[in-house]
Order: sequence, then C-alpha cells, then structure tokens
Amino acid sequence: MSSATANTQRTRTWRDIQQEVAPRSMSREGKKRHRLASLRLFLGVVALGALGWGGYEIWKLTRESPAGLAAASQSEPLREILLKTDGVLDLARVESVLGIPPGTPLMNLDLAALHRALVASGQVRTAVLARQFPDKLSVTVEERTPVLRVVVRGDDGKPAALLVARDGTVYQGHGYDHALVSSLPYLDGVRLVRDTAGYQPVRGMETVADLLGTALAGTPALYRDFQVVSLARLATDGEIVVKTGQVESVTFGTREDFYRQLAKLDLILEEMRRPAGAAPIKAINLAVGGRQVPVSLADATPAASTPARQPAAPSFFVPSQTAPASRTRDF
Repeated sequence: MSSATANTQRTRTWRDIQQEVAPRSMSREGKKRHRLASLRLFLGVVALGALGWGGYEIWKLTRESPAGLAAASQSEPLREILLKTDGVLDLARVESVLGIPPGTPLMNLDLAALHRALVASGQVRTAVLARQFPDKLSVTVEERTPVLRVVVRGDDGKPAALLVARDGTVYQGHGYDHALVSSLPYLDGVRLVRDTAGYQPVRGMETVADLLGTALAGTPALYRDFQVVSLARLATDGEIVVKTGQVESVTFGTREDFYRQLAKLDLILEEMRRPAGAAPIKAINLAVGGRQVPVSLADATPAASTPARQPAAPSFFVPSQTAPASRTRDF
C-alpha cells in the first residue's frame, strides 16, 4: 500500500482532523454574577436551617414544660457584692445602705433604685452598678471629700456633727479617720435649709475649698490653726472670715489671690509675736488689697469700774466692748 493510500485512511472522518479553536471562556461579569448567585443560595439555606432549628427548640420547650420560658428568665440568687471605691466606705456600710434581702435573684435587682439609695447618702458622689453573672453585683463608687464640719440639732434635739464637701453637700460621713475629722474647721455664718434628702447644698463652698486647699498645701501650720470659717459676708462682700487660735478674725478677700494673702498673714504673725500678757490680735483684714494690711489689737485691760463680761458665745461680728487699738502693716 502506497503512502498516499495510508494517509487517506487515517483522515477518513472529521474527528481525525486537528482542532485548533479554544473553547469560549466566561466573561468577568459573568463570573461575578455566578459567585453572587452561589453566595445567596448558601446564605438562604443557612438562614432557613437556623430558623427551623430555633422554631423546633421553642416548640419542644413549650411542649414539654409550659413554664420553661419563665424558668429560663430566672437567675441565681445574689451571693456577693464586689465593691470598688476611691474613699473610705467599706463593704459592710454599702450592704447596709443597699439593703438587699438575702436570696434575692440577681435579675430581680432594681439597679436604678439601688443607685438612688447610694447617692442619697451624700457621701457617694457617683455610683455604677452592674450585674456579673451568675451571682455577683459590681458596685463602683466615687466618694466626696469633706472640707468643713458643721454642728446641727438632730431629730432627738441633741447636737450632731455633719460634714460639708467641696460642692456644698452636707452629709453624715462614715469610715473617716477621727484625726481627719477633728482637723476640719467648723462652718459658721450660714443657715442650713432642710429638704427631702437632708439639707440643701451650701453655696460658695468651692471658693472656701480653694482657700483651705491653698492653706493646707502652702502654709500647713496656718491651716492647722484654723478653727471656724464664716460665710456670712461671702455673698454680700466677697469675704471669708476665719477664726484662728491666734487671731479672732482674719478676713480673706475672694477677689485677691489666696496664696498671697496667706503669705501676708504668715509674715504678720511672725513679726507680731505677742509677749506673755500682751494684748491679743483682734483682727487682720487681708481683703483690702495693696501694701497696707489693717491689724487691730484687743484691749487686754478692761476698766476697773466695769466688771469683765463673759461672752455667751464666740462671734466674729459682735464689736468689742472696748475700742481696740489699730495699726496697719506695710508690704
């Protein structure tokens, strides 16, 4: 058989012919539409399965136990209160204020009412309460810091000491060190007004707190000698009157720098150290400003024909029975 005949037999059909044309490829947009359609189908199947499973579980719960849904909403009884504070309150005091009955379920706690109870005490400035499952209550409080103390007549008619914070809040403090409370000056020259929560805040206390804080930081010896702080002239004259162990009346002006006034007071007391038996210093007025500071001396020798009078109560504003000597001190 010749080579031509053999070649004719090998290419007898069209399948034996070499094919050089590539199959048509899918476009980019077509591939994108294909992927999105597959994703929608998958998500639909998943959602349908989850819906069916959830419905079956709810049906089984209500079928087997009609009270199952109610039981599922209940929680464990409260077993522990976790307290965080920046002050002196302890856990026993917080538990007493909250007054949660033993065995109360954690989910049954009225957090808003508990918050109101903590803040109503006055000592707590802010409080955050949160449930910690399964059986704990977290209580985080920020406490007020006392600046002054004030004596009021209690419900039983007896005098009671309360504390006054920087924002003017009057409250009964708990947990403070006795030495700290004893070092606070007394508040005078204001009239406390009762309200449903106790007493209305004292106005002007932020200015007083600035004066006391400056004295404590810059002249601690003078601060320790402060006994009574009067606000009787604060609203009208912008003056704070302080009674110390050495001077009956030291007047500070709120329009002048407190640090400069305290420095003047320290210098005056240093230069006017009174010998034994000398007349005490009656008053020092630091509110006048300028270089001259009026200083008044009390008369230590009352007239022989006039018996010495015993004052009923100390007061900053009752004039002396005898005319005091006076002088000025230049700076």
